[in-house]
Amino acid sequence: MTKNITLLILIFIISSCSAQENLKDFYYPFSNKTETKVYKYVDKNDSTKIEYWKVTSNPKTNELKTVSYDSDFNIYNMFDEIITENGAELTAYSDFEMNDKEERKEIKAKVIDKDVYKWNGDKEYIYSVKYINKYGRFDFKKKRAESGIENITVNGKEYEAVKYRDDYMILALDHDVEQRFYQDTFYVKASR
Repeated sequence: MTKNITLLILIFIISSCSAQENLKDFYYPFSNKTETKVYKYVDKNDSTKIEYWKVTSNPKTNELKTVSYDSDFNIYNMFDEIITENGAELTAYSDFEMNDKEERKEIKAKVIDKDVYKWNGDKEYIYSVKYINKYGRFDFKKKRAESGIENITVNGKEYEAVKYRDDYMILALDHDVEQRFYQDTFYVKASR
């Protein structure tokens, strides 16, 4: 009798674990070669607000490098990640500002918290950085909370997507100013 109960408990645990969605399938898909893709993001409420992300994946090192540009193709940040067995982790972050000579200057940040995207388990996690620019010291934090799986329609085509609420906080330490905002983010399940 005890053997049967143990077997039933084991079957229940295994089925519960396998029923949990593996969110890795919704993150950036790696091919077997180094690849660069450019993504264009347009604000659905204001088509003049455009961003471009150049994402380079390196399957040999499991690294992603994202370089972000504004609508005039001016670089404004760089974001480096490593893909692990548990998710994507931030390894480097840089912002860019104009110096006195009207040249873009890279401002490297110190990574404090590194969780960008988790495959399983944690419904809420954070990445954060600290940096100093010409205006002073700053703390930047992004908290991500999973909202669940839903279907979304893009350009008339339906996709399965995982939805997150991303809460941002930027703290200007030398000016005692805090800026908070959020966005809903959707990751579409990649076709493999």
